[in-house]
Amino acid sequence: MKKWQYAFLKKQGLPAHYIQDAEPILSWFNAAYTHAQVQSNRLPFCLGINGAQGSGKSTLAHYLARSLEAQGLSIAVVSLDDFYLSPEERSILAKQHHPLLATRGVPGTHAIKLAIETVRLFKAQKAFTLPRFDKSQDRPFLPKYWQTIEVPPDILIFEGWCVGLKSEPLERLCHPCNTLEAQQDTQGRYRRYVNQCLAADYQTLFSLIDKLVYLNVQTFERVYQWRQQQEQQLKCKSGKGMTEQEVSQFIQYFERLTRWGMTSLPEQSDLSVIMDSTHRFNLT
Repeated sequence: MKKWQYAFLKKQGLPAHYIQDAEPILSWFNAAYTHAQVQSNRLPFCLGINGAQGSGKSTLAHYLARSLEAQGLSIAVVSLDDFYLSPEERSILAKQHHPLLATRGVPGTHAIKLAIETVRLFKAQKAFTLPRFDKSQDRPFLPKYWQTIEVPPDILIFEGWCVGLKSEPLERLCHPCNTLEAQQDTQGRYRRYVNQCLAADYQTLFSLIDKLVYLNVQTFERVYQWRQQQEQQLKCKSGKGMTEQEVSQFIQYFERLTRWGMTSLPEQSDLSVIMDSTHRFNLT
């Protein structure tokens, strides 16, 4: 094990077998990237990573970034979460379209045009800025804390819970998928608006991604457990985080599209990775 790998595991609190699990994903990417460079004459490359809450997509993104840097490549990493709208902006959406849009999470609650512009600037090899979102305060960090990249990197890793996902077929929207929708979206206006957003600008963003990795958690029931673990870690770091009841309520906003991803993304992604209950990876 290399020194940087040992340091990475220690910082992230990961077991030693994480390296063994992640290396096949790195090998797959190296092959895909090399092929793309030969075909496109070394154009900038955007890798997308999709995974449910708590699946470890952010950890994987940073492990791949560190590994690729060790190979002499320059990397930038951003999350779709970093493009969340402020509470004030979401409040306007809630008044215009549906009260549930006041809560961050679903398509429609991101500064999606900014995300598109950011990736396009990267693709054009121009300077760009990566926003950052403070989940403990539920609002973007001030722009002075965003990451300005003057020299565009070779690779941009773009991770997020609905990255690469296509809109749902309309027939799937007819019935609520959980208590939140059944009680607070009785007419289906909320889920139809979210689906319309996903079908529009989000597809423009996702079209800029060259390859997509999907971390398939297999069952939605794991999402609650893993999100709860994330909140406990957040509490340890910042002293703030959601209660178990708040987590249970919050993940319902993500349930519909997470389940849709489990159905659609294994075939649509370039690499589908099966995850077991202990977060271990198996390539398919």
